[in-house]
Amino acid sequence: MNNIYVGTITGCHGIKGELKILSDFEYKERVFTKGFSLIIDNNSYQITSVRIHKNFFLITINDLYDINKVNHLINKDVYIARSDLHLSEEEYLLDDLIGAKVFDENEDIGVVTEIVLGKNNNFVKVDNSFLIPLISEYIDYFDEKSNILYTKNGKSLKIS
Repeated sequence: MNNIYVGTITGCHGIKGELKILSDFEYKERVFTKGFSLIIDNNSYQITSVRIHKNFFLITINDLYDINKVNHLINKDVYIARSDLHLSEEEYLLDDLIGAKVFDENEDIGVVTEIVLGKNNNFVKVDNSFLIPLISEYIDYFDEKSNILYTKNGKSLKIS
């Protein structure tokens, strides 16, 4: 997966070309920074200013400070190049977990079928049998190369 979805442009804020972006991307603070490159409608744009307002990121792109120059971008999805994230070896995207085998204390307990976003924690659903929170008490590590999520005490979280 080369391009990663990070949010949607929901409208403009004011008349000076600030775009309102709604995002639940896990590394949004890393993405929505001055100088970061975004892909909108298969075109590349650079963030020239950014601020947070309520639940939105308000950004200006390519020094376009006029609503008439950015209006055509409303309701468009925003993507980034995965390589621009510069994830460390311990970091991964939640979407990377979909389809990963899950080993709980060296026992194969299934495959991640879904990511469940919670208010305080996110969870992985394993074959509709287990719902395991993505916290250090239950997750050892994710081996992205072999696509295996290693857990501990995950078997105790069986869905009834």
